[in-house]
Amino acid sequence: MVNIIHRFRPLATALLAGIAALATLNAIHAADGPARPEAAVSPMKRVAEARAKAKAENPDGADRVYGGKEAEKGAFPFQVALLTSDRLDASPASQPDAQFCGGSLIAPQWVLTAAHCLVDNGRPIPAGAVTVLTGATDLGEGKRYKAAEVIVNEGYSEQTMDNDLGLIRLAEPADAPTIKVAREATPDSGKTTVTGWGKMQDGTFPTALMVADLDLQPNATCNSGIKDIYARDLKTALGDLSHRMRYSEKGIDAAASAIAADMSDPLTGNMICAGTASGERDACNGDSGGPLFMTGADGPVQIGVVSWGEGPNDGSAACGHKNAYGIYTRLANYSGWIEEKMKTTPAPAKPKAGVGTAQKPAKP
Repeated sequence: MVNIIHRFRPLATALLAGIAALATLNAIHAADGPARPEAAVSPMKRVAEARAKAKAENPDGADRVYGGKEAEKGAFPFQVALLTSDRLDASPASQPDAQFCGGSLIAPQWVLTAAHCLVDNGRPIPAGAVTVLTGATDLGEGKRYKAAEVIVNEGYSEQTMDNDLGLIRLAEPADAPTIKVAREATPDSGKTTVTGWGKMQDGTFPTALMVADLDLQPNATCNSGIKDIYARDLKTALGDLSHRMRYSEKGIDAAASAIAADMSDPLTGNMICAGTASGERDACNGDSGGPLFMTGADGPVQIGVVSWGEGPNDGSAACGHKNAYGIYTRLANYSGWIEEKMKTTPAPAKPKAGVGTAQKPAKP
């Protein structure tokens, strides 16, 4: 028994160091709380602030998405932009700075988007907080629609990003084309497309809608790539502590390998993996909620919703990294949920404070 303890003592020491390193990583991300970065701070705040910062730092930034190109005018009429109502005025010029997420028009009065676009501090945002922009290839154009209702999937998790799906009921039907939603199982391979106004390769945000062609991948490919990123981050953290704790490179490798082997898969069966091995084409901040779709003989069919991504701890963004594909909500798993919600009757509007319903008694 003593021999066994001595045999595994180096590994145990390395594992303890690994735990210490993980604690350090957690301290770095303490501001994010238990939720993933995509959900910890509402895109309504996070993306708008990033847009303003990027515009101030690089006013002449080129229109480049991660390996994408500018969409032709009117090519994707089902694409909508979610705008922060409080950032809008009567001028269309206010629209680019108000954009925080994307979405797709799946019926004249219904927009499909990500749950994390519709949640702030763990609660659904008020319908009045979001304005939907349709018919815009450029964010300075299009038609605005008020939201009448915001619906967040009941199983949405800010920790795992599972069930990252939401709906917006418009106050009136939009006069724009819609996109079909997948009902059949999504294949593990094939060509697909993502569109949006998210962060570009040079760190700026476009006003023109961008489009990128991606490859579908098995979930196992995404799981492996993300775990590799976590393992490298862990090794880096262990290396930073090694001078203090005096363990060797061998101990670092042992601890990182042991912890990596114990990691749960980041993706669930409700997610889709898509991108490129090089990371040259990807969705990014501000694309959340937008459509991932395949185009066949009957036109485009939406198979996913932009949900989340991963990158190294020292990266500037969780997108565009080698072997770190984008993660999308798997819509084929939610056709029943979508249909059920679209059949519901909207909740009656609450009376404004101070407005009663009593009537003055009629005179006798």
